Amino acid sequence: MRRLRQFDGAHDVIAAPDSAEATVRAALAAHSTTRPIATVPLVPVSGGLSNRAWRAQAPGLDCFVRLGGANAADLGVDRQSECRLLALTADAGLSPPIVVCDPDRDLLVTRFVAGGPWRRQDVHEPHNLRLLGGMLRRLHALPVPAGVAEVSFERQARRLEAQLEPRGVADRSVREIADLAFEALAAGPPRLAPCHNDLHHLNVLDDGERLWLVDWEYGGCGDPLFDLASFACQHESTPSERNALLAACGWDDRRTRALLDAACTAFDYVQWLWYRLWVARGPEAAGEYAARAAAIHSRLLAVR
Repeated sequence: MRRLRQFDGAHDVIAAPDSAEATVRAALAAHSTTRPIATVPLVPVSGGLSNRAWRAQAPGLDCFVRLGGANAADLGVDRQSECRLLALTADAGLSPPIVVCDPDRDLLVTRFVAGGPWRRQDVHEPHNLRLLGGMLRRLHALPVPAGVAEVSFERQARRLEAQLEPRGVADRSVREIADLAFEALAAGPPRLAPCHNDLHHLNVLDDGERLWLVDWEYGGCGDPLFDLASFACQHESTPSERNALLAACGWDDRRTRALLDAACTAFDYVQWLWYRLWVARGPEAAGEYAARAAAIHSRLLAVR
């Protein structure tokens, strides 16, 4: 789900900037590998509402530094699992090399990737769809390491519903639509693989030679169709673009295309719940997030 940031995630409001910087400097100083950047200027990476991020440079060390936000677990984030998944994907060359991943301090430090993220228009280029599909094919073929959490979008939906119900936010009509999608997915062939689950264009970095995937905090072991669904839903991909991505991932049959439609409905429902919860908990972003929730709500109702 897209947050107001570039490379980091965003959930709940954390401490004031000076306090966050002091916290991350202390966390950096606790590790010998990051001690050289604990006292250098930290250049903010723009946009986080909860996670804070910086670029830090010292001789021989150019890093992206992320300090995780509070209460991320309420929204389905497992920092221990994220570290194990990042070790797997970094070793496979799919995500930037790790310098330090310390979930106890909510600290993640990776090598800084020169270049920048995809623009929204980049996701519609056939060549880019083939590149991304190739990356996903490699990702989904990796073995799932011990300790990586299983991600269930249905369980995530129930978790968010439980937090919204006391606030009087419910919609039986879209829940019924989502339930049918979850049932269709459950009846399909079992698929379990390492997944990113939040393939927004800002999470795809291009250094001019290759692509990297970042922001894995919603990643885990799950149904790889949700990687495709997260990409298609967040960019309103056309049916032909969905089919091209499926083909690049090695899936090009009618049943899988139907299951991807169900995964898109399920993903949209979880997005809608996430934005509704943020509106209820973070009034400073209520306007934009309410608008996004309304757009997704209309899209869900159109499924009928």
